[in-house]
This record gives sequence, C-alpha cells and structure tokens, in this order.
Amino acid sequence: MMVTFGKPVAEPSSDVIPGEVSHGAVARSITDLTTADSSLQLPSLVRREHTRFTTLSKDKVWEVTAMAIEMRKTGVDVVGDMPWGTHFCLFYETRADLLETLVPYCKAGLENQEFCLWVVAEPLTGDDARRALERAVPDLDRYLADQSIEIVAAREWYLQDGTFDLNRVISGWNEKLARASARGYTGVRVTGDTAWLEKKDWKDFCEYEESLNQAIADQRLAVLCTYPLAACGAAEILDVVRTHQFAVTKRRGGWDVIETAGHKQAKAEIKRLNEELEQRVLERTSQLTAVNSELTREVFQRERAEEALQRSEAYLAEAQRLTHTGSWAFNATTPLYWSEENCRIWGFDPQEGLPDRGMILQRIHPEDRGRLLENVQKAVRERRDYDVELRIVLPDGAVRYIHGLGHPVFSASGELIEVVGTNMDVTERKRAEEALRQARADLAHVSRITTMGELTASLAHEIKQPISAAMTDARTCLRWLHRDEPDVAEASEAASRIVTDVTRAADIIGRISLLFKKGALQHELVDVNELIREMIALLRNEANRYSISIRTELAENLPKVMADRVQLQQVFMNLMLNGIDAMKETTDGSELTIKSIAADGQLLISVSDTGVGLPPEQDQIFMAFFTTKDNGTGMGLPISRSIIESHGGRLWAAGAPGRGATFQFTLPATLAAHA
Repeated sequence: MMVTFGKPVAEPSSDVIPGEVSHGAVARSITDLTTADSSLQLPSLVRREHTRFTTLSKDKVWEVTAMAIEMRKTGVDVVGDMPWGTHFCLFYETRADLLETLVPYCKAGLENQEFCLWVVAEPLTGDDARRALERAVPDLDRYLADQSIEIVAAREWYLQDGTFDLNRVISGWNEKLARASARGYTGVRVTGDTAWLEKKDWKDFCEYEESLNQAIADQRLAVLCTYPLAACGAAEILDVVRTHQFAVTKRRGGWDVIETAGHKQAKAEIKRLNEELEQRVLERTSQLTAVNSELTREVFQRERAEEALQRSEAYLAEAQRLTHTGSWAFNATTPLYWSEENCRIWGFDPQEGLPDRGMILQRIHPEDRGRLLENVQKAVRERRDYDVELRIVLPDGAVRYIHGLGHPVFSASGELIEVVGTNMDVTERKRAEEALRQARADLAHVSRITTMGELTASLAHEIKQPISAAMTDARTCLRWLHRDEPDVAEASEAASRIVTDVTRAADIIGRISLLFKKGALQHELVDVNELIREMIALLRNEANRYSISIRTELAENLPKVMADRVQLQQVFMNLMLNGIDAMKETTDGSELTIKSIAADGQLLISVSDTGVGLPPEQDQIFMAFFTTKDNGTGMGLPISRSIIESHGGRLWAAGAPGRGATFQFTLPATLAAHA
C-alpha cells in the first residue's frame, strides 16, 4: 500500500528523544521506504484511513494517510518512485553531485507532463542548469518554448525585496500549481537550492520548510530541497532532516539515505498496517471466494432446475400429446393459459395466441353450450370441481367429443381467482364404445336368432294352436251360415272367436319378429311385469314339454323402466331358458319362479329354478364362451350382464336353498318412472 506523509499534528509527547540521524550507506529508495517493506501492493484505490505516528522530535506527530495515490518517477535511482506531496532533501558535496541528481529529476518531470521549476543558487547558474539539461533532454528547446520548465535564481524566488517571507514563497508554489493545472499539466515538480541561505535566515527558513509539509499535503506538488553539505553542521543537518520526510546525500561517489527515528517508526507501522490490510484482503478474498462458490453453485443448481423444468415441460407436452389431453386456466372472463395440445384439440393455432371467450364458446356444440355453462357456474357457486362431457365443432365441420374436468381456485377472502382444468379428446374412445355397442348388439342379435332356432318346435306349436282354433271356428261359422235358416248369432260368435285366435297368433308372431329384428337401440318406458308375462306366454310351451310349471310373484304398481324393450326381452329369455334347461333332467316338482319387487329405489328381478344348481366354476359363468351345455355357445350370460350394466344395473347369481339356482338383476331408481 502506498502512503504519503501529510501535515504534522501537535500532540503531547512522552519520553521522546531528540531527532536522531541514521548514517551509513543505506542505499534504499523511497519505494523501499513506502512499499517494499509492505508485503501487499494494491494497484487501485484504497479507502481513506488515518494512523498517527509519534516522531522522536519536538513533541510532534506525523499524520499518515492511507489513500489512493499516484506514483511519479523521480528520475533518481536511489529514490525510485514518489507520490504527490513528497517533500525531501538532498545533501551534496560538489556541483557535479548536484547536477547528477537534479537533471534526471527535472527530465522525469518533463517526460511525464509535469510543470518543472528549478530554483538555482550559486555556484550553479541558470546557464549551467540549461546546458546540463540540453545534454540529457534533446528537445529542451520545445519545453522552454512552451514554458514547461522555468529556471530561476534563488534570490529572485526567495529574497524578493531582499527579505525572506515564507508565506509569499508558499503562495508562489500554489500559484504555479494553479497555472499548471489550468494549462493541463498533471502537477508541479520543484527543486530549490539553499546555497544562498545565511545564518540569520536559518530559523525562518526551517519554519518555512516545516510549513511546506502541510502546504503540499494532498496537492499535486513534489519538492526537492538541496543543501550544500559543506555549509551544514550537525545542528543544521538535524533541522533539515526533521523538516523533511527523508533525506538523501551523495558523498564520495556513494548514496546515503537519512531518516528520522519517527520515519522508521512510521515505516514499521505502515508495514504492520499493510500486513493487517493484507490479512483483511485475504479474509475478504476468502469470503468473496466462498460467496462466489456459493453463487456458482446456485447458478449451477438454477441451470439444472431450469433444464429439469424444460425437460418436465417437454415430457408433459409429449404426455398430453400421447393422451390427447390439454390443460387450461381461465379467470372470470378471460383465458389465462392454454397448452399446445389443448389448442390442437380445439382446432386453434397456438402460435396465434390464446383464443378469446367468444371463439371458444363458438366451437362448443349448440346443444351442449348451455349445459356446460350451467355446470361451470354451479361448480363455482358450490366451490367444487366439475366433470362434464361435451361436443365441439371444428371449422371443417368435424365433431369431437371432449371430457372436461375443472377446479375453481379461490382466494383467502373467498373471491374466485381462476378455474384450472383439463380437456381430453375422447372422440376415438366414443367411436370405439359405439363400435363395441354395435358389436354387442350384433352378438346379442345372433344369440337371439340362435335361441329362437332352438325354440322352433315350441314356437311352431305356440303359433299352431291359435291358427288351428281359428280354422275350427271358421268351419263352425260356415256351418251356421249354410243352414237352411242361417243362425247369424252363432255364426257371429264363431267369427268373434276367429278374430281372437288370429289376434293371438299375430301377437305371438309380432313378439317373435321383435326378437329377430336388428336395429338401433330404442329406449322407452317399459312395464317390466308386462314384459315378464309376454315372455312367459312365449316360452310356456317349451316349459310344458318338460312338465315345468311357471310361477310369478309380481309386485303391483311396479314403476316402469326407461330401457330398450328388445334387450330386456333377451335377458328374460336367456335367464328363463337357462332355468328350463337346468330342470330338463329332473322328474319331480320342477318349477320356474319369476319375482319383481321395488325396494331402496331400485327394481329387483329374480329368476329361480329347482334344477341342478350352479356349476363348481361358479365364478366363471359370466365369462365369455364358458358353458356347461354340450351345444351351448357360452355367450348368453355375458350378453345378459352387459345389457343390464349398460342400463345402469347389476346381474349376479346365487345358489338357491335346497337345490337350483337364482339369477337376480337390478335397475337403478334414477332410470325408473311411475306409470
């Protein structure tokens, strides 16, 4: 750290020794004195601090200011570089020693754009100084012409009007500095010789030298005072050393550096301060290194987090694309966020920004728009999530099915902040479900045809009975009419029976035709008890072939059910025929019982038999292609279960008490309506 010595400050001394002089060939430069003893050098600005050092002379202390300084070349090898505000002296023996020091001193100032003032005293003249400079400075004439250097006589500078006035001399230095600064010089370099000094002026001049320390402190001034060694005794040398920051002397071809004890103490203190500063810098560097490491780690972690987030977003986008699921967020009136997949589902270009509310509503199918808005508003009012299915219509007319989920988000005060949710394109699923329903319907149709084929004999007998009765009644009617006296009343009664028989046959044929019919599902209000009676009429002859009685326990005022009539007929036919098949080999008390009740908001239907019971593989009877019949397909029960479940009900089987089996199914109350 570079330091400059400033003004002396009065302070009571304790046990101070008169200023000492260190003699000998020390050969140390000012750079050594101010920086080489410090193990830490800082090239930039240092904040201002103050340390006071007690000198060993005249109860004074030097105020040492650690500050940002600019080092200047002195041109004197033994001195090296110096800061502005340096005030030192040279003791010389010969005229050659003087020129050997001052010529490079002034040359360095000129080369570094400083204004130089050389105050000469006999035996050295201004011409001597000029000639010496010309040999060292080739373009001296240019410096003289632009007044970069002035060479003046000591008596003209120090002894105007024949008297020495320290204030006037110091004011002269300041004026030179002000003019030089105004002309763009970096500062002022001064050297003044004291060969003119007489004993009577010694005290005043020492006071001037001491005041000069304070005058040039923190100024862009550097002063080198020269003293002829022959004219100085021990007392004078002590005075000179005391009033300067340091002194150098050229004797017998060798250089000496003369210091005060206080200057040594100051250097030691400076070294200590430099070491403390070095330690603080090391500690601060360690802290900054730790902080930098932490920041580097944080930056690395943040970069990793950003990369992970980007990967997560990419994975999410890919997952949404694969599952055809888009995400979105709305406030009360405006979309806040739509994922790319959501834009794709709705047919919007994500590069064109978020669609507005009107554009979104326009895409919703007109039949679903009101229902969707009602569901959303109700969910917000009730502060709950909502689940809705809707259709959207794309600009090309294509219809897509959407399964939407929404979650309202509220503030702590209960105000709606936003609604976030997802849209899943279930168009393909809907098409698959429709294809599955159609396949099931086709399979059920095939199953019905197969079953009807197995019932051909019974159905033929069932139809033959009313037709035979109609033929008999027709003949009877003709006989009554062909009598000599036609009996119109009897003929009319026979004709009425014909109508009844034909109607009965037509009903049977109609019911059989419905079971053979293939078409779209038609949900309507169905009287389950009436459906049971129709199926009993259709299958009674089959039961009679095996001496099986059919008993019913049907609840009165049973609610009608919204269902597909043909599909429910198929369920009853499958369950009743299974019961009849189970009792074909029994010989006593074979009975098929069909019951209907309404309980707990549901319709419960049961079909029970007294046959061989359920097989050991009871848990497999509803699996496709499982059968215990030699000529069975294994599709009756699976189809029946799928039909009941498609109506929102449930079908199951249980072993009956004693023997036989019972099949039961339910229909939910939400699908029931009173007749």
